[in-house]
Amino acid sequence: MRRRLAAWLRDGLFALLALVFMLPLIWTVLGSFRGGRSLRVEPWGLPEELDWANYAAAWQGKIGIYLMNSTIVTVASVVLIVLLSAPAAYAFARLRFSGSQLALGFVLTGLLIPAHAVLIPLYQLNAALQVGDYVALIGPYVAFGLPLSVLLLRAYFVEVPEELVEAAIIDGAGHFRILWAIFMPIARPAVATVAIYQASWIWNELPFALVFIKEGGHLTLPVGLLNFQGEHIANWGAILAGVTISVIPLMILYLVFQRHIVRGLTAGAVK
Repeated sequence: MRRRLAAWLRDGLFALLALVFMLPLIWTVLGSFRGGRSLRVEPWGLPEELDWANYAAAWQGKIGIYLMNSTIVTVASVVLIVLLSAPAAYAFARLRFSGSQLALGFVLTGLLIPAHAVLIPLYQLNAALQVGDYVALIGPYVAFGLPLSVLLLRAYFVEVPEELVEAAIIDGAGHFRILWAIFMPIARPAVATVAIYQASWIWNELPFALVFIKEGGHLTLPVGLLNFQGEHIANWGAILAGVTISVIPLMILYLVFQRHIVRGLTAGAVK
């Protein structure tokens, strides 16, 4: 009886915590179906009917273009992060060379540097090199995404059985083939974790996108949503509709890969 009561209390606590964390999203979705005046008068009220006018206004506000731009930047950045961090993680996990620990420590120091602390130097560098808007964003995203990605992938690569590596070497496989034919398929949970985590950060990142993007046609979602807010008034209904639209892709990714994410984050935690 005590165990059953403890289980009920635990489940109830988890359900309450889940509700607390979901409240902002629930309020955003419900608010996206209400008019701007209704939101200002009674912010916490419920919609009387499902009014899709806010979504129409958001679409007329070019949110489709912002969605496409965010997709281009996010996909390109995540692909480059995975392609670059995987060989580095493999080298630190399996290869023995002089100064490997020092090199790993140097890479991981990137975790200690706040990304936006170097915003001004990066802006000056982009201006001097005259790079395009997409490149100006993708470069910093990849650079600041590599340290954590290397750390997560290395933790998973260390757990790969040595027997698999030895068998591949006997069959004549080199390091490149071992990495992409053995390690990467086995490390799918870690790769999914890296991809989802980095995609979430890049998708929602604002300061770099706000400063580096020069052309209006290249605005990403976080910057584009600012266009729904004027100097003295904001179209909160369209803003909430735009936020709801922007959340949907990430929610789908999390729901599809949630099992891989948990396995990737707990790699190496239990021996």
